[in-house]
Amino acid sequence: MRNIIAYGLTILRGSLYVILLVLVTSPLTGRSEETVPVEQPDAQLRVTGKLAKLDIAAGKGMLLTDLEKPIFFRLDRPDLLERFSIGDRVTMQLDEEGRVLKVIETLPAEVHEPPPPAK
Repeated sequence: MRNIIAYGLTILRGSLYVILLVLVTSPLTGRSEETVPVEQPDAQLRVTGKLAKLDIAAGKGMLLTDLEKPIFFRLDRPDLLERFSIGDRVTMQLDEEGRVLKVIETLPAEVHEPPPPAK
Protein backbone atom coordinates (compact mmCIF):
# COMPACT_ATOMS: atom_id res chain seq x y z
CA MET A 1 0.00 0.00 0.00
CA ARG A 2 2.84 2.38 0.85
CA ASN A 3 4.42 1.69 -2.54
CA ILE A 4 1.21 2.71 -4.30
CA ILE A 5 1.00 5.95 -2.28
CA ALA A 6 4.68 6.73 -2.91
CA TYR A 7 4.20 6.07 -6.63
CA GLY A 8 1.11 8.32 -6.70
CA LEU A 9 3.03 11.11 -4.94
CA THR A 10 5.87 10.79 -7.47
CA ILE A 11 3.43 11.14 -10.35
CA LEU A 12 1.71 14.08 -8.65
CA ARG A 13 5.05 15.83 -8.06
CA GLY A 14 6.04 15.31 -11.71
CA SER A 15 2.69 16.69 -12.86
CA LEU A 16 3.14 19.76 -10.67
CA TYR A 17 6.58 20.38 -12.22
CA VAL A 18 5.08 20.21 -15.71
CA ILE A 19 2.25 22.60 -14.76
CA LEU A 20 4.74 25.00 -13.20
CA LEU A 21 6.93 24.87 -16.30
CA VAL A 22 3.94 25.61 -18.55
CA LEU A 23 2.87 28.55 -16.37
CA VAL A 24 6.35 30.06 -16.26
CA THR A 25 6.87 29.83 -20.02
CA SER A 26 3.31 30.80 -20.94
CA PRO A 27 2.80 34.14 -22.74
CA LEU A 28 -0.05 34.82 -20.31
CA THR A 29 2.42 35.47 -17.50
CA GLY A 30 3.43 38.75 -19.11
CA ARG A 31 6.81 37.50 -20.24
CA SER A 32 7.29 37.82 -23.96
CA GLU A 33 10.32 37.90 -26.15
CA GLU A 34 11.06 41.27 -27.66
CA THR A 35 11.28 41.23 -31.44
CA VAL A 36 13.81 43.42 -33.16
CA PRO A 37 12.84 44.76 -36.59
CA VAL A 38 15.24 44.06 -39.42
CA GLU A 39 16.26 47.02 -41.57
CA GLN A 40 15.07 45.60 -44.89
CA PRO A 41 12.16 46.98 -46.89
CA ASP A 42 9.35 44.63 -47.83
CA ALA A 43 9.67 43.05 -51.25
CA GLN A 44 6.84 44.13 -53.52
CA LEU A 45 7.76 42.01 -56.53
CA ARG A 46 9.51 38.69 -57.04
CA VAL A 47 10.46 38.02 -60.63
CA THR A 48 12.42 35.26 -62.37
CA GLY A 49 14.19 35.46 -65.69
CA LYS A 50 17.50 35.94 -67.46
CA LEU A 51 19.77 38.88 -66.82
CA ALA A 52 19.64 40.76 -70.12
CA LYS A 53 21.40 44.07 -69.31
CA LEU A 54 23.58 45.13 -66.42
CA ASP A 55 25.32 48.47 -65.93
CA ILE A 56 26.85 48.39 -62.46
CA ALA A 57 28.45 51.84 -62.84
CA ALA A 58 25.05 53.41 -63.58
CA GLY A 59 23.30 51.15 -61.06
CA LYS A 60 20.65 49.76 -63.39
CA GLY A 61 19.80 46.71 -65.42
CA MET A 62 17.11 44.66 -67.10
CA LEU A 63 15.76 41.18 -66.50
CA LEU A 64 13.92 39.35 -69.29
CA THR A 65 11.17 37.07 -68.00
CA ASP A 66 10.26 33.71 -69.54
CA LEU A 67 7.42 35.48 -71.38
CA GLU A 68 9.96 37.93 -72.90
CA LYS A 69 8.71 40.79 -70.69
CA PRO A 70 11.47 43.25 -69.75
CA ILE A 71 11.75 44.14 -66.06
CA PHE A 72 13.95 47.17 -65.39
CA PHE A 73 15.60 47.49 -61.99
CA ARG A 74 17.84 49.82 -59.99
CA LEU A 75 20.90 48.52 -58.24
CA ASP A 76 21.96 50.33 -55.05
CA ARG A 77 24.15 47.43 -53.87
CA PRO A 78 26.44 46.15 -56.66
CA ASP A 79 27.62 43.30 -54.41
CA LEU A 80 24.25 41.59 -54.94
CA LEU A 81 25.10 40.90 -58.59
CA GLU A 82 28.88 40.55 -58.45
CA ARG A 83 28.80 36.78 -59.03
CA PHE A 84 26.26 36.90 -61.86
CA SER A 85 26.72 37.70 -65.54
CA ILE A 86 24.51 38.42 -68.52
CA GLY A 87 22.46 35.35 -69.46
CA ASP A 88 22.29 33.90 -65.94
CA ARG A 89 18.84 32.86 -64.76
CA VAL A 90 18.00 34.56 -61.46
CA THR A 91 15.11 35.39 -59.16
CA MET A 92 15.06 38.96 -57.86
CA GLN A 93 13.11 40.58 -55.09
CA LEU A 94 12.36 44.21 -55.90
CA ASP A 95 10.83 46.94 -53.77
CA GLU A 96 8.07 49.31 -54.93
CA GLU A 97 10.64 51.62 -56.55
CA GLY A 98 12.30 48.83 -58.55
CA ARG A 99 15.40 48.55 -56.36
CA VAL A 100 16.96 45.11 -56.01
CA LEU A 101 16.67 43.72 -52.47
CA LYS A 102 17.81 40.15 -53.03
CA VAL A 103 19.11 38.00 -55.89
CA ILE A 104 18.99 34.21 -55.99
CA GLU A 105 20.44 32.00 -58.70
CA THR A 106 17.65 29.98 -60.30
CA LEU A 107 18.10 26.71 -62.10
CA PRO A 108 16.39 26.17 -65.44
CA ALA A 109 13.02 24.50 -65.25
CA GLU A 110 13.19 20.72 -65.52
CA VAL A 111 11.72 19.25 -68.66
CA HIS A 112 10.60 15.66 -68.43
CA GLU A 113 9.91 13.34 -71.31
CA PRO A 114 6.27 12.34 -71.59
CA PRO A 115 5.58 8.71 -70.68
CA PRO A 116 5.40 6.26 -73.59
CA PRO A 117 1.89 5.66 -74.95
CA ALA A 118 0.00 2.73 -73.46
CA LYS A 119 -0.18 -0.37 -75.65
